[in-house]
Amino acid sequence: MIELLMTVFSATFFVTVIRTTTPLLFATLGGLISDLSGALNVALEGMMLIAALTAVIVSVYAPWYVAVLSGISAGAMLGALMAFFHLRMKADIILVGFAVNILATGGTVFALAQATGGDKGTSINLPSKGVPSVDLSFLEAIPVIGRTLKSLLSGHSILSWLAVLLVFAVWYFLYRTPYGLWLRGVGEYPAAPEAAGIPVNKVRAWSLIASGALAGIGGAQLAMFNYIGFTRDMTAGRGFIALGAVLLGARHPVGAMLAALLFGVFEALAIVMPNLFNWIPGELIQTIPFAVTALALVLFSYRAQRALQRRNAAKA
Repeated sequence: MIELLMTVFSATFFVTVIRTTTPLLFATLGGLISDLSGALNVALEGMMLIAALTAVIVSVYAPWYVAVLSGISAGAMLGALMAFFHLRMKADIILVGFAVNILATGGTVFALAQATGGDKGTSINLPSKGVPSVDLSFLEAIPVIGRTLKSLLSGHSILSWLAVLLVFAVWYFLYRTPYGLWLRGVGEYPAAPEAAGIPVNKVRAWSLIASGALAGIGGAQLAMFNYIGFTRDMTAGRGFIALGAVLLGARHPVGAMLAALLFGVFEALAIVMPNLFNWIPGELIQTIPFAVTALALVLFSYRAQRALQRRNAAKA
């Protein structure tokens, strides 16, 4: 137990938490935006998976930033595809989302085999690039705390810093701009914005596109920094965990960030615990993030029921 505590409170574990949280945070922000618009995006998993493979393949032939942009574009196009089928063709948004996930599961294996000349499991034969890390070695010059700051803050992905900025950018958009008010109004009670002349379907379409783009960044981070290369089904349920983080975070950007960070901690524990406790099956440890997701959904449901009971009691 002491060894576990020493590991958890080490700088290495903190770096691991940031690494595991970053792709999840991007997906969580994407899920938050679509959820607030009233169009729940259950295809985050498939979007991340397709974006990850797209970024890896493009990085073989182009600079890393072009590869990241290609991953973002892939996610955004999938969001536009969902918007078309849901809003124009009137298909159920949940069914469309699951269709995207199924397409991603099989389609990425087929595309990977074509890109690697037959390998259906990994892109190890492709000389793909990675997202550069931010070097903050100058922090070491700060007296007393310089070395600690360097070990905690230096070496993170550029996209990790972007994720933190996006949390506050999304917060500002949602609560300080008229467009954010439109989006929240469309999700809460679409009849009122529609009566005011706000294009409800257009708002929802753009929210799905933005949701896909954010999931695409998460996929690019996963395949170009957390791991260098693509592996079959490498998202491993992160898209579904992101949906749980949206609910656990009370559908608020800062709350979603804290929830994603919590899940990132448990994922990091699943990484380091097999090295500390060899007697615990690795498969059992890997279920920790999913068990926490289920618990988060139960807690959210309980909190929602309590809030509904209080509102009914107040009306009575």
